Amino acid sequence: MKQIYCLALFALLFSCKENKETNSKNLNKSAQKDTLSVKEINTTASKENFESDLRPSEKLKLGQPYSDTVEYVEFDNNGDFPLFSVQKNKKLVGLVSNSEDAPKFKRGDVLELKWKMDTLYVAGESEELNFSEWMISAKKVKDGNVSLFLKKYKKPIKYSSTKEDYTDGFKDYLYTQVEYYLANSKQELVKTAIKNPDADLSYSIEEKDKEGHIFYVLGISNDFEHHTNIIQWIYIDSNNNQLYEYDLPNDKLVEFN
Repeated sequence: MKQIYCLALFALLFSCKENKETNSKNLNKSAQKDTLSVKEINTTASKENFESDLRPSEKLKLGQPYSDTVEYVEFDNNGDFPLFSVQKNKKLVGLVSNSEDAPKFKRGDVLELKWKMDTLYVAGESEELNFSEWMISAKKVKDGNVSLFLKKYKKPIKYSSTKEDYTDGFKDYLYTQVEYYLANSKQELVKTAIKNPDADLSYSIEEKDKEGHIFYVLGISNDFEHHTNIIQWIYIDSNNNQLYEYDLPNDKLVEFN
């Protein structure tokens, strides 16, 4: 009787081991097919029912292409992943993008964006799966205010600064902020200045501590016959890059979007 019991126990253990090895082989085959170096997806629920501000009322599926009309904001290649940022319904969304293929758009351009939800793996972090919006392609379907402004005003906007250690990338970023402000400002002095395609526009760069924050302060000028006439001051918060218009009579900053 004791021998029969031992044989039965042995058979049960062998069966469990065999099932475990079979399941392990299946998981390994699935992992080899994963193109984004993510090791394992635990449940079928993790492959669907994703959410994104691009389509807030829908449950999204992993890897399925979607197409939406959005407004371009910026491309940032300074983080762990290059981000292609767009806006839809006043919601800002950063999509992971291929920096080599990222096209050149101007802020405010209306785009037909193709994208998908896909896995995101960050080396050195935990092996828990992350998911994000990924850009597939983008095509401009309508010029925004900056593009329209640059079609009329083709001269480069000059700048001056007392600091020499700003990187080229940062100076390019400030330049795009000036373009965006000029193209969208409601101030009469600014609107009058940009009506003339031959206007000699320039801006200065300095740093100031205001309201407990360090700001990059840009003085936009319309130069005439060697005279510099400041038409508007704009401030950029060094913490979050928020752009402000300076209200001189009331000595306050007004958020500019």
